[in-house]
Amino acid sequence: MTTTERANARVGDQTAEFARWPRYRAAQLGFTEHWYPVARSRELRAHPRSVTILGQDIFLKRDRGKVHALHDRCAHRGIPLSRGRQVFPGTFSCIYHGWTYDLGTGELVAALTDGPDSPICGKVRLRTFPVEERAGLIWVYVGDQNPPPLEADVPAEFIAPGAMVAGRITHRAGNWRYAAENGFDEAHAKFLHRDAVWMLFRNFPAWMHTKIVEDDDGWITRVPTDIGFQTDYPGLGRWPKARPWRFKKGGARVSIRMPGTLRVRFREWTHYEWYVPTDAEHHLYVQFMHKQTGPVGRLLTRLRYWTYIHWLFHWRFNEQDRHMVELLPGRSHPERLFRPDASITAWRKLCEQDRGIELSVDARRGNG
Repeated sequence: MTTTERANARVGDQTAEFARWPRYRAAQLGFTEHWYPVARSRELRAHPRSVTILGQDIFLKRDRGKVHALHDRCAHRGIPLSRGRQVFPGTFSCIYHGWTYDLGTGELVAALTDGPDSPICGKVRLRTFPVEERAGLIWVYVGDQNPPPLEADVPAEFIAPGAMVAGRITHRAGNWRYAAENGFDEAHAKFLHRDAVWMLFRNFPAWMHTKIVEDDDGWITRVPTDIGFQTDYPGLGRWPKARPWRFKKGGARVSIRMPGTLRVRFREWTHYEWYVPTDAEHHLYVQFMHKQTGPVGRLLTRLRYWTYIHWLFHWRFNEQDRHMVELLPGRSHPERLFRPDASITAWRKLCEQDRGIELSVDARRGNG
């Protein structure tokens, strides 16, 4: 067998292996029937905003205090509605010909350049999306069913009144599934992040064996069963080197749930991540620190966040993950999993059970 034939055989084996997860494979643009965070509330003021999630262009507009979400394409010629302007309260008009839509229903209520008796009025309607504002974020529901309460997808503690929530939203390269797998991946942090400044004083394991536990709220969690800190590798030597200044002990508890929400519980606070698909090759990376505390505690925690957590953890530490997600190849490349990847396969199994998989990616855009 030639080198090329062997390579093709490996690709074929990998494709067959990944085919074990057909719904996950089809979710290149994410899972419908879920709530997703798309922007900060403070970022949406008088001017509209366009966002893309799950391959769909969505127009956000705040009108008299309420946020509305519509398909961001005028039904006439397909011009982005977000490029238009507001002529009448409660409506928004396309910049091209003045087609004017009701923000609440998406119905065409006027075609300004055809006069007040335009016969097209009432015959055209743009798709609208349910919207919620909680915890300083705008959440949009993408799906064909009646939306469940926001709490069905968002941890109740995260949107509870009085919580301190601070973080950042960035648009990153890489399919959202790579980012989610990286977040819940058992092994990578022990090597990739070992020399990060965030880990400077932490006594970090060299390896860890875990079991995956699922709870009643839909989370799966990595639970350690065996841990090694400094270990002799046969014929090679001892790794890692001793670092006497690494005195902090106690690890984080890492969990993930649908539609792509990571939770990392530290001793004093909790870190959350969302991986929101935009298109097949990009995603919104939403990361926030959360702590339930009183008014003084919120002030002190916010100060702590902006003093060092924002820079060392949400930026420097997680930027290492960004580079890895960007470097991951397409699904046609062979993968050879090892023992710690039980975390990744557990996540893929969870996705196979999801409620939002009936609308295939082919029906929206692209090919899984």
